[in-house]
Amino acid sequence: MMFIDDNSPDGTALRIQNLMETDPGVQLLKRKTKEGLGQAYREAFGMVHESGRWDRIFMMDADLSHQPIHIKEIDSALDDHAFVVGSRYLRGVSVLNWSIIRLNLSYGANRYIRLITGMPFSDCTSGFRGFHADLLPLLLSTDIKSSGYAFLVETLYDVWKNGTDICEVPIVFVERTSGDSKVSMQVFAESLLTPLRLRIKSLFV
Repeated sequence: MMFIDDNSPDGTALRIQNLMETDPGVQLLKRKTKEGLGQAYREAFGMVHESGRWDRIFMMDADLSHQPIHIKEIDSALDDHAFVVGSRYLRGVSVLNWSIIRLNLSYGANRYIRLITGMPFSDCTSGFRGFHADLLPLLLSTDIKSSGYAFLVETLYDVWKNGTDICEVPIVFVERTSGDSKVSMQVFAESLLTPLRLRIKSLFV
């Protein structure tokens, strides 16, 4: 299990380092500065690929908004599919403790992404995913430009355009009980523009 920490002030890295003393299966990718979700994941993918230790990779938030109980369902789906997305919207709306404004923004964003890119998935922005390790070279070699949450959209799009067998499984997303989600205007703008960039890119490929 690998944790990624971008110099968080909440003491996450120290807790993980303490766990590493008693559990050799725990690893920490500690980065000096916050450079965005995309760069953090790409660095982690590189380390995982280099180690060659795992056949299946699972991505999730460590604040328990992604509930570990769903890992079993995603793992089972990987028996028949190469890439699995844990979806909040596959069976209606499965999100707890969000305001109606935030819920509408997320749901609307996914409709916008599907409309622009043509992707058929109900939750293109979910960060709860599992995939086979042989997809790592594709994820590392593609010209992914997004650094914020749009990274999730762009990686899903590239995997989908590659013809990868993708499926969704339903999950229940629970808002974190402490800490705040911080989305800058730059990240917000990138999220709006990335689907358009991907659609334009597809016209010339």
